[in-house]
Parts: sequence; C-alpha cells; structure tokens
Amino acid sequence: EYYAMAIGGRSTSAKTYLEKHHESFASTDLNGLIQHAVEALNKTTASDTNLSVKNTGVVVISTSEKYRELPADELQKFIDKLEKKDPEADAPMEDAPPPADAAAMDTSG
Repeated sequence: EYYAMAIGGRSTSAKTYLEKHHESFASTDLNGLIQHAVEALNKTTASDTNLSVKNTGVVVISTSEKYRELPADELQKFIDKLEKKDPEADAPMEDAPPPADAAAMDTSG
C-alpha cells in the first residue's frame, strides 16, 4: 500500500525524501504530513528557487474532512519551516570533479 507518491519533472528528489520518511507517516498528524509534503516539493526545485505561496499549493483530501485548499497564511507557516537547500545539489555533472582514482580514458579508437 502506498502512502506517498511523486511524479513529474524532478520528482526523483521528492521520491527519495518520501521513501526516507514514509515509515513515520502512519503515526504523523495532519500538520506533520503537510510539512513532509512541502519538504518533498521543496526538494524538486532548483537551489536558487524557493517555494512561496505564489508558486505552491496544498490541498488536503481526507476521509474524515471535506476537501480543502490551505489558505496562503496557513501554507506560509509550513514554508517558513523548510530545511535550507544545499546549493551544491544542483551542480551540473560536468562540473563535478572526477573521482580521485579515475584513470584517463583512451578515445583515440
């Protein structure tokens, strides 16, 4: 049974976050689940892009409550608690240094 899913562009980072935390979801209250969702969304954006109430929306769908979209002031409280991003996470692969034990590749054919 799935408790969380991420799809679309740059979803791998969100999936990784959700997989890392999914075991706690069953015992987490609604606010905690919303915070996890916003953290997962935050993982999908570039390091120079921050979530805001203008580019983010959260809807709660529950068997015990009516469908509702979080108002901007409530959503802002979750955005304010986001973990800081690692600017190195978006470094293009070609800029990454080669491993210390990497040998030069002969491409002369």
